[in-house]
Amino acid sequence: MARSETSYPATVRLLAVGLGCWGLLGCGSDDPAADGPLKFDYPRDAEIRINQLQAKGSHNSYHVETEGMTVKALQYTHAPLGVQLAEQGVRKVELDTRFDLENGEHYVVHIPLIDEQSNCRRLVDCLKALSVWSKKNPGHHPLFVQIEPKDGLPQDPETRFEALHAEILSQWERSRILTPDDVRGGAATLREALVTGGWPTLGQARGKVVFYVDESGPWRDAYTHGDKHLEGRLMFASSKAGADYEAAYVINDPTSAEIAVRVKEGFIVRTRADADNVEPFAADTSKRDTAFASGAQLISTDYPAPVEGVNYLVEIPGGTPSRCNPLVAPAGCTSEDIENPAFIR
Repeated sequence: MARSETSYPATVRLLAVGLGCWGLLGCGSDDPAADGPLKFDYPRDAEIRINQLQAKGSHNSYHVETEGMTVKALQYTHAPLGVQLAEQGVRKVELDTRFDLENGEHYVVHIPLIDEQSNCRRLVDCLKALSVWSKKNPGHHPLFVQIEPKDGLPQDPETRFEALHAEILSQWERSRILTPDDVRGGAATLREALVTGGWPTLGQARGKVVFYVDESGPWRDAYTHGDKHLEGRLMFASSKAGADYEAAYVINDPTSAEIAVRVKEGFIVRTRADADNVEPFAADTSKRDTAFASGAQLISTDYPAPVEGVNYLVEIPGGTPSRCNPLVAPAGCTSEDIENPAFIR
């Protein structure tokens, strides 16, 4: 099962080579304007909201299996982020971050020394790959980026938060980021804005990105200004019921009844279709199918594309690549209303 840092699943590798697009960013030129403007038309963009979709995401999206890895849970490899977006229908990615004190920037790795191969080691490189594809495809529904800080809360958290924001803004213009302040608008709290008015429409969010933090301890408390609010922040925070910043949840167990509750309340939920190679290696799709039915908007997997020798795959049912949410989408919604392949290249 082991693969080197530059050796990817055969089905993905052959596709990329055939298209001449293998690399950090994926397919095409790094210049978003190189292929000319891309026009798109979505008649229901003023009606359908971004929490009314269901999209495929990759878990530990940067991960590359270490050569000789014997731990079953770590025996998986993801294609570069640009390929995941362009060829695999991924619209949500997950990046584990650690801060490099020597270089003064964040890098992306799972477990240093033990499991540290990455298809985009610097955070700014990961963000660039996403941004380049997005600029080429302004008709995409919003991308979702889950940031999981792995090195705990620093002594000076505000300085660290500023560094993280600066790295994000170096690759994503502020106008292309949907932030908590954008959603809150004139409401007293973010939660009030969502409960009374809802998330922005797809038309307001196309071509943009939504960042959220997967951390529910001291890091979150500091980022939410003492567990209070997200004013001035670029990212949403993993929520808890009733919090003024309640907006996005990470609920890993797709069988949890809480998922449907939060989705129907108007919040966005990420769950997992598989974990630690348990379901994929057993060709067990029951957990995956439960995740689809749960209503969670973001379904995370280690297998967004076929892998030789593994009889398991996650594809959103009828998705192109995403679909209308099975719990909260408006009547008559179609997958093409969410994202039409004709408007993506």
